[in-house]
Amino acid sequence: MNEELIAKNFHHPPWHLHGDAFILNYWLTPNFIKSNQAFQLAPSPIGRVIQIMLVRYHKSPVGPYDELLILDHPLMSKRHLSSIPKIYVSTPASVMNGQRFWGIPKQLAQFEWVIKDDVVYCNISFQQQEMSLHLQKYKHSQTFYINSHHIPARLLNIHQTWQGLHYQFSPQFRGKLCKLKQASWKNTLDIFPDFSQAKYLQSFYVPEFKLTLPSAKMNKK
Repeated sequence: MNEELIAKNFHHPPWHLHGDAFILNYWLTPNFIKSNQAFQLAPSPIGRVIQIMLVRYHKSPVGPYDELLILDHPLMSKRHLSSIPKIYVSTPASVMNGQRFWGIPKQLAQFEWVIKDDVVYCNISFQQQEMSLHLQKYKHSQTFYINSHHIPARLLNIHQTWQGLHYQFSPQFRGKLCKLKQASWKNTLDIFPDFSQAKYLQSFYVPEFKLTLPSAKMNKK
């Protein structure tokens, strides 16, 4: 890919995105964290809660794309901010821009969806391995409004390190969410931690949201 074509694929922040998402909450034990060191989870002597997000962006500066990520919150140490240690997306443009502007370690994967009423299946393929996530919504669930202003700022202050640079940014969002009934994992293999071995906490489906990714503050390592 020549430099001119690369430049055309870069879209400078801020980014404004719309879509729907699943937010899965898990309690991780110290043993779970230790056994998944390959995924760069921050260590914790007592365990902690983290979020898994499965997102479908319907509108973005680089077009629609899908995303699966870990949002890690090492809250026991004030020296650490939230981070995204593992993330897959479905388009090369998202990979390039995420790495360039926010230091997010995006990797390209294939996403396949099957949606049947209140049940959602998502298969993610990466490097000849394929994992699946099965999500079940409630047939009738009350919807709540959520805004990033309602969440402690520190939880949304994300810090990334990429190719010798430090990036720091705080996404802003608003939308609706409702309780999710169940989530189950299959064949995570080397692609993702096996969260079926972690404690599932109340999780949510977000039928619609608006997200703003601001410019990141950058400085050398």
